[in-house]
Amino acid sequence: MVTNRKKHAVKRRHLIMSVAVIAIFMFPMTSLAAQGEPGRPGGEEAGNNLSFPVIWAEGVTKALPGSAGMEPTTNGEWWYWWGTTGTDPNIEPLSCPPDPDDSSLCDDGIPDQTTGDRPGTGWVKAYLQKDPGNIWQAATIDWIVSGTNYNSSSLVVDWIDWGDNLESVDWYTKSKVRTEVVLYQDMDPPLMPEYQMQHVSGWGKNEVHGLAVDQSGNAMLGTGEQATVYSPCARLTIQKLLVDRDDPATGEPNPVLESMVWDDFDKVWSGEGLVNPPIFNKAVWAAGDGPDYYSAEINVKGKIIYGYTWDVRKLNDFIVNEGDASGDYRITFSFDDTCGTAVLNTFFVPASAETGDPGTQLLLPIEEEEEISILEEDEGRYRRRECRYRL
Repeated sequence: MVTNRKKHAVKRRHLIMSVAVIAIFMFPMTSLAAQGEPGRPGGEEAGNNLSFPVIWAEGVTKALPGSAGMEPTTNGEWWYWWGTTGTDPNIEPLSCPPDPDDSSLCDDGIPDQTTGDRPGTGWVKAYLQKDPGNIWQAATIDWIVSGTNYNSSSLVVDWIDWGDNLESVDWYTKSKVRTEVVLYQDMDPPLMPEYQMQHVSGWGKNEVHGLAVDQSGNAMLGTGEQATVYSPCARLTIQKLLVDRDDPATGEPNPVLESMVWDDFDKVWSGEGLVNPPIFNKAVWAAGDGPDYYSAEINVKGKIIYGYTWDVRKLNDFIVNEGDASGDYRITFSFDDTCGTAVLNTFFVPASAETGDPGTQLLLPIEEEEEISILEEDEGRYRRRECRYRL
């Protein structure tokens, strides 16, 4: 069983332009008992709205609800929200749906009765995602179009973040592993608008967030100091290690893994007796319909993310390579040089001691100290540093 952690302290680790980060997970041969989760608030389901600014790094866009700069439409379902309770990682929202008999009260669940409590001090209305009556769209920008206020040259990513779902859940050979990666760019001057979102209900697949609207009826804006980065060139590779990730004698990262080689053409790791061929190796630009592709999407918080749900029961090393399903798997996020009709314009770079530029950095968990194995190799302008989570 793997014990993972939540985030977000900033620790700086530097990477080459192809390999972003490698997460390694161990899957024991056991099963996980199903547990019930709170349901999503009612309402006809639609897609998620973009709440956080996004950069189209290669000029390739995704279809989004609404239009950039539109006045938010808030004709759908909403909840009251007035804060949170508990301490990390056990934080719960303070929220409630309005009572259908008196919308100034929380719903008491009793028809034709107005016995509900009043929402807490400082409440806002959170207009829910996935409701066709609620539509908004944060700012977007085409990075390669000349004449913008930012940069028409290559985009160097500032921050990389693996999703909470990888960092806070124990995984098994019968699990469905949600792998998420988010790329962030610091914006100067700020890119507006960004809409504030509040978490009102549920966790995981039943998690619900909504657009915050103040008591005067105004949509609440964020700072716009960051944007996510969308590149159709993004690729995910999953491979089974043939050796333990840790040295049995020392408990430290296994030094034999340092001899593995990254093939930047085929986007795979190689090393005789160290790693098997990929069980998954696909790029966003080649995605089709269905769950078997790698794609980017808007999550419930309104951010563009790269997401893939790995059904370990149906896709593992036993099925693909006739190996053992359980063990350590290496997950690698990288970029293709050509992406259909687009050419790669998104890069990771190392820190520069000469200029003081921190380069591309990782957002890592803080609840427990991370042990990270670094492999560095000079490659001209770029150096390869591969970051391995001990999860």
